[in-house]
Amino acid sequence: MSIWGGSLAELMPHGFCLSWAPGLMWLHIVSDTLTVLSYATIPVTLMVLVRRRQDLQFSWMFVLFGVFILACGATHAMSLWTLWFPDYLAAGLVKAVTAAASVGTAVALVPLVPKAVALPGPAQWEAVHRDLRDQVAERERVEQEVRRLNAELEERVARRTAELQEANDRLGALHGELEQRVEQRTAELRQAQAELVATARAAGMAEIATNVLHNVGNVLNSVNVSSGMICQQLRQSKLPGLARSAELLGQNEADLGRFMTEDPKGRLLPGYLGKLAQVLETEQRTVLDEMEQMGKSIDHLKDIIATQQSYAGGTSMVVATEVSELVDDALRMNAGALSRHQVVVERDLPPLPRLPIDRHRVLQILINLIGNAKQAMDAEAAFGHRLRIGAQLDDARGELRLSVSDEGDGIRPEHLERIFAHGFTTRARGHGFGLHSCIVAAREMGGDLRAHSDGVGTGATFTLVLPVQAAADWII
Repeated sequence: MSIWGGSLAELMPHGFCLSWAPGLMWLHIVSDTLTVLSYATIPVTLMVLVRRRQDLQFSWMFVLFGVFILACGATHAMSLWTLWFPDYLAAGLVKAVTAAASVGTAVALVPLVPKAVALPGPAQWEAVHRDLRDQVAERERVEQEVRRLNAELEERVARRTAELQEANDRLGALHGELEQRVEQRTAELRQAQAELVATARAAGMAEIATNVLHNVGNVLNSVNVSSGMICQQLRQSKLPGLARSAELLGQNEADLGRFMTEDPKGRLLPGYLGKLAQVLETEQRTVLDEMEQMGKSIDHLKDIIATQQSYAGGTSMVVATEVSELVDDALRMNAGALSRHQVVVERDLPPLPRLPIDRHRVLQILINLIGNAKQAMDAEAAFGHRLRIGAQLDDARGELRLSVSDEGDGIRPEHLERIFAHGFTTRARGHGFGLHSCIVAAREMGGDLRAHSDGVGTGATFTLVLPVQAAADWII
């Protein structure tokens, strides 16, 4: 008879095999019942464990074991059932399911064993815990060090703030002093100009007065440039930034450490204060340089007056002079005009020893020649012209040659012989006193001033020739 056909009545329950002996029946009933209850409890316990321990490794294996144990419990339940009911087909199917779960669990367990063996043991976990405790201790030590550094930083910031405040006070006093010096220099300049006009009128020397005023006008341009630079520097000063920084520190004085370490503005403040100190120092140097240049210009004005007043006596002031510095001073006094017209200056100044020359007369001649060159290039109505300044020392002849060349409108041949005459000029607004005063000064120093041009539109070159003594023959 096939197991899949026939009537269940043809099969006998398992109790017949036990002859329905009470002792045997109760032994099987109690044993299978306890086994079923245990096998039903174990999967539930495993599921609770898996659900509560989300970080449990190989949790799927616990689920698989739960299915396997539950299937085993089902086979024992079927054993109880078949004691009275011969449903051996159902019991066989349950055993087949149990066999499949058993085989699947066994297959999955084999590769899992090495991984389970590799899991850290208690000693390893103790080492990990010890390492974590060491890290916690190290972090506490670092936090204490951070608190100490924070306190030190607050102290340094407070000290730096006091230093910056002191520097701010000094800079404010310096600004006030600079303004006072500018006013004082301006008053001296006005007084010198008034004295110059009074002297010229009293002596009746109209030509000398005109030359002096012309020279004074050239130097005044340099004074105006320096004054403008100082005023611009003062207006654009970064000093208010220091006041804002001090105000920001004052607003956060109660919690300065947190502000300096956590607030974005506070973290940027030390670097900003350092850069601000550098900018203020640069401003101070710039203003002092301009004041020094203004002082040189005013001293030069005094020398112009003294030189013009001493023309009749033929006296001069010869000093040891660095030719390159003299040229730089002349260019600096014309710097504003040269910069506005984008004139490119080329220097051909070889290394020369300090030479005994009348510094202020030579400086005045160079200022006039550079200014005339700039005006000659203005007539070309173009920017980017080149102005060349050269120096050459002829030891054989004992002569120093200073040349100023431009790319301007040039000089007509018929004008070359009259270019240095008093009152002669080719410009609509010219007065003809500048070049005349230059050649007079050059000849009074025992030298000469020469002009050369190839014609209109070719530019011009003026060369100042000065006699100089050998360095060994001249005593400073």
